[in-house]
Amino acid sequence: MVQNKKNMNKKKGGKMPLKSVEEKVNKLKKAEIAVVDDETEDEEMQTPDTEGYDSMIENGTSDDDSEEQEASEDDGSGDDGFSDKEEEEEEPSKKYEKANNKRKQEQVAAQQPDTKKLKKAGVVGEKVKPPTLEEINKLKETRNLFHSNLFRLQIKEMLEEVKIKDKYNNYINGFLEQFKTFVKGLKDMPEKEDMNKLSFLKKSSIQVPLNLPALKVEQQKLFQFQFLKPKVEPFFIGACNTKTLLGPQLQADICVVMPPDCWQKENYLNLQYDQKRAFYLTYLTQKLLESKVVPDLKAENLKFVYYKNNPLKPLLEITPPESAGKKISQKLVFRIFVAGDESSFKLNRFVPWNNNVRSSLYGVEEEAVHTATPSYNSNVLFDLTMQANQKLLQETFENRKNFQEGFLLLKVWLRQRQLDMGYSGFNCHIMAMFIAYLVKQKKLHNNMSSYQVARNVWNNLALSNWNELNKGISLCTGSGSTPNQPTIEQFHAHFKVVFVDISGFFNICSNLSEDVYKRIQLEAKLAVDMLNDMKLNSFQYLFMMKVPLYTQMDHILKINKADAVEQILEMHVSPADKYNNAGYTYALLLETISKLLKKGLNRRVDFLIPLEQAVLPWNINESPSEALQELHLGLILNAENAYEILDKGPESIDKSAAEFRAFWGEKAQLRRFQDGSITESVVWANANDDLAKKRLIVRSIVLYLLQHHFQLEQKDVEYIAGELDAVYSLTKGFKIDNFKSKYKIQQETDAEALSLHVIREFDDLARKLNGLKDLPLEIVSIAPISPVLRYCDPRPVLPQARCIQEQFFANNVQHGIIQLGLSGKWPGELAALRALKTAFYIQIASLLKEHHKLLCKVTYDGVLVLKQGYCFNLEIAHPKEVGLLKKEKTEKGITTHVDCPESIALEKRHYILPKVAGALKALHQCHPSFGPTVMIAKRWLYSQLIDDGQWPEECTELLVASQFLKTSSKFISNSPQMSFVRFLHLLANTDWKTEMFLINFNNAMQETEIPDLEQKFSTDRDSFPPLCLVTAYDRQHYGKIWTSEQLPNTHVLARVTLLARQCLEIIESTLLTSATFIKPVHIFKAPTEGYDLVIQLKPEAVSNTLTFELGSPFVDFTKPNWHMPLADSNFMRNAVQKLREAYSEFAAFFYNPCGGKEIAIVWKPDAFESKEFKVNEVNGCSFVATGDVKRVQAKKEILIEDFKFILKDYYLRIGSVDSVRKASFSKSTEFYNALRKEKLRYFAVKEQEEKTAAANKKNTTKMQPKKSKTSLNSIATTSKQINKKQKQKPKKAKKN
Repeated sequence: MVQNKKNMNKKKGGKMPLKSVEEKVNKLKKAEIAVVDDETEDEEMQTPDTEGYDSMIENGTSDDDSEEQEASEDDGSGDDGFSDKEEEEEEPSKKYEKANNKRKQEQVAAQQPDTKKLKKAGVVGEKVKPPTLEEINKLKETRNLFHSNLFRLQIKEMLEEVKIKDKYNNYINGFLEQFKTFVKGLKDMPEKEDMNKLSFLKKSSIQVPLNLPALKVEQQKLFQFQFLKPKVEPFFIGACNTKTLLGPQLQADICVVMPPDCWQKENYLNLQYDQKRAFYLTYLTQKLLESKVVPDLKAENLKFVYYKNNPLKPLLEITPPESAGKKISQKLVFRIFVAGDESSFKLNRFVPWNNNVRSSLYGVEEEAVHTATPSYNSNVLFDLTMQANQKLLQETFENRKNFQEGFLLLKVWLRQRQLDMGYSGFNCHIMAMFIAYLVKQKKLHNNMSSYQVARNVWNNLALSNWNELNKGISLCTGSGSTPNQPTIEQFHAHFKVVFVDISGFFNICSNLSEDVYKRIQLEAKLAVDMLNDMKLNSFQYLFMMKVPLYTQMDHILKINKADAVEQILEMHVSPADKYNNAGYTYALLLETISKLLKKGLNRRVDFLIPLEQAVLPWNINESPSEALQELHLGLILNAENAYEILDKGPESIDKSAAEFRAFWGEKAQLRRFQDGSITESVVWANANDDLAKKRLIVRSIVLYLLQHHFQLEQKDVEYIAGELDAVYSLTKGFKIDNFKSKYKIQQETDAEALSLHVIREFDDLARKLNGLKDLPLEIVSIAPISPVLRYCDPRPVLPQARCIQEQFFANNVQHGIIQLGLSGKWPGELAALRALKTAFYIQIASLLKEHHKLLCKVTYDGVLVLKQGYCFNLEIAHPKEVGLLKKEKTEKGITTHVDCPESIALEKRHYILPKVAGALKALHQCHPSFGPTVMIAKRWLYSQLIDDGQWPEECTELLVASQFLKTSSKFISNSPQMSFVRFLHLLANTDWKTEMFLINFNNAMQETEIPDLEQKFSTDRDSFPPLCLVTAYDRQHYGKIWTSEQLPNTHVLARVTLLARQCLEIIESTLLTSATFIKPVHIFKAPTEGYDLVIQLKPEAVSNTLTFELGSPFVDFTKPNWHMPLADSNFMRNAVQKLREAYSEFAAFFYNPCGGKEIAIVWKPDAFESKEFKVNEVNGCSFVATGDVKRVQAKKEILIEDFKFILKDYYLRIGSVDSVRKASFSKSTEFYNALRKEKLRYFAVKEQEEKTAAANKKNTTKMQPKKSKTSLNSIATTSKQINKKQKQKPKKAKKN
């Protein structure tokens, strides 16, 4: 039996052995290990019933031990397929195995505690129980379904976390009994009353929770209302009915069924059903306040709210009083739902093709033929079929813990993606009904675990086609048996997504958006793919990672203004749609706008997802809310088609050409193509436009369609796309007139477009270097390592580099690594090797000058090459140099090779970074939004004064890359702006202590390597840096190449997390509301609180980086500096580095690498405490008299003087934040006043000159002298001499 099991385990490749499973179980969960004595073990091993079970889980032994024990008991009498000779050869090995097994058993026995003592303590029983059927099923399920026992334990732990405590369940059940008592004690109204003369409303201040004016209702037919006590007891619906309540805010729904006698003839017409339902709910609310059945219940505890933002479905929300307990009152809410009885109306009155909302309700004369109102009919059917559907759900989930837990997993999955929210969302009711459908179809059965339930639901959901004709599903078994019952085909004629309930009349997905359903399908498919991926721990991505819905969008359209909404409703919404949606503004806007954009955008967009915010509850004494009167629509672009510059239409002779021209208006034009066809076309951009402009093609199309069809100007709507892309654009203050003709660079360019020019020049230089044949060793490869060469630098690089008097001047120097061919003649000394590298640099420079006329300069670190206005620095890498840096001698004189910081840094720069840079460049070529996302992320960090000395730039690149690689290609955002928002979510929500970022480029890491690395990280966390980044190329130094203990340290991580959360709050406050979206300056400027000192440098000391100007957080005005520094020199970076090296124990230094001209300083808490005197620790200190002990203490004044000495004459002022700001403000005021005086003086002089010229003109007109050729020549000569003098004056001033 054991041998057969071993063969099975071998066949199932990739499964984790039970021994390692047991080890992880012991670490993650404190499992009880039964310890038995030798006699009990012998008894259990001889028991035939438990021979085939995996009892090693109970008694702590491993699979291998059990196999070895059974092998030792085998007498060997059977024929095992080996010859006698082979058996004789194997005898020594068998002896060794037996001895080894005996030694193992002795070690195990030695480690086991005394069983007698444990028996006394009650830890060990007399016998070990055999595993139960449930335990056996769990073990088999772990082997067959899960990648590892870790995933199973994570799910189990999560289900325990979300489980509702007994005190909440007891209170909920107790409240239901109290509410039943309250309902039984109600009395009927004595008689019917007119709707506008209801006596209970006149006596009460409670407002009816139905806002008819917001639904544009004008004329109502008079009807009567009478409250009658319910004949059916109130019952749980929703999560309470299925036993799947999910926090953090628990919602217990209770349904009250209105008796059939409450309804009169034709109450199903013209919203009368909804009005009576609202009256009934108001009466219940009034009596509940008067009643004392629920103690301490006050008006403050009662509110009205709309169910799923539906204005026709108001609910009563009851918050438990504080006397019930603080936690219960904060976390629990009861919702009272009023519904009509199924027998109140015939269900066939609400078939999709019937009309139940007449035009007279909206002040229009009734037509002879009424239009269908399927949406409104479904709204009523939802209530009438409530009892039958909830009964079905109760039968499905009652006493089935596996179904309940599986549904909880699906709820968590839905909530983390926010696809269950709002009027048109895929809510949990649909998911529960789908589980009931799968049970009915026998695709789910009672023996399945919660994981299997969730997996099967995902699988069936991914393969479903409810939106295709005749592919909808139905819970009704006898379809068509009831008179006038619709068929699936008839449902599809009126609804886009079809899922029919148990009655056969109600479409559960009547309000579900088709695009939301498609998105759910895609998410379900991704979930199944994640579960099948052996290299991925899918638990984090499926259940723990929060993915807000708005972050999944690429562009967002907001129609908020009341005038624009009213214009669309009055002029462009058909009466049929108005009656169908009962005048609900949001539903009408969604249907009208979506229809237009789907036709216009076609293949450019994959999904149009509505972004709804829940309508907040209101007090029962207040007027009802207007529900949603605006539309926020998210667009998910198709990466392949979104950037097409042309929409090709039908040929000019085609019948549909007229329709095409009418749809596109003046944009449509006839164009002839290379294949000879002449078709109608619409052009949106030029072929040579930058990618940044092409990303906004969809924006141009949407705005044009709204203007052409709905007469909405750009100011009437808000289209959010690419607002933050400006942060990596070229500053408007720098004019590039000199570059336009020569380099074909436009003024409105950015770092992404300019990076392409730099990459082309570098590739051309690499080709020229590879063509050099006169070198002693051939060049094998040339790899770029600068961020701009992989589209990751936010600073625009212009072709400005120059050579002046044999000195290279450049704002940016791009670095590359040269790999030479192998040779055994390299010296074995470090100095000699580097000297030989310098000789290679000299020869490379001379060959480039000779063959390609390139200006070169040899430095100690490489060779500088000037090419087409760009400056490149090339370094030679040799593996022997790394080995020599590792070389060291021990005390005994033995030479060893040990990693040191210098060797690791050199290995990273010369061998690891080129591979990672190539992978990042390839990632950008696959997903063009990657590079701009990194640029925005880096610019944001720089603007928060987090520079490369605190947060290495490779960290940002790899963190963004991890998001792109972990996400399926269909879920990667095509918008850099939204990808940056996702990056902020990563920073804000990551637990740095438990999270390891694994960037597996090209899946280079093996399957077994990843779990081993994760286990090492979890068990030995302290050996890894605070931010742990691992790539497939840093195998020897996993987690320690890109970061260290100090880069970034825990304080910087905490600050970045806090800043990211604050930025997200600002973004969400404008993105998810009717407010205008933020400008970049609102989040790309650092807060000034908390800084103790600011050093303002002189403008001429810091060269301008040409980035988009966002302003300084400390000063109001800074003078730009357009002068280029020496190549590869950066005064600001070098100054801060010197300050950190000398004074990092006293202060932390911050600055903005993108044009910042201030250094912010924060004193460390223990900086000014006295300490013992040490010769090498006296910087900035003075002696303190403390008896005979010599102690020193740091002084602020001394430190500031030291800072001044390091910065020399390059600082402008040093002081607090307020003093620097005041000084700069007064300076800028003086500057602007002087400029204003200069302008006034200029205009005054100009006015006087104009008057003089006018007077001279009059005099010359009177005199009319003859023209003289010589006089003109003399005037011209004089003017030339004046110009020469003016040109010579600055030269003299320069010499002086």
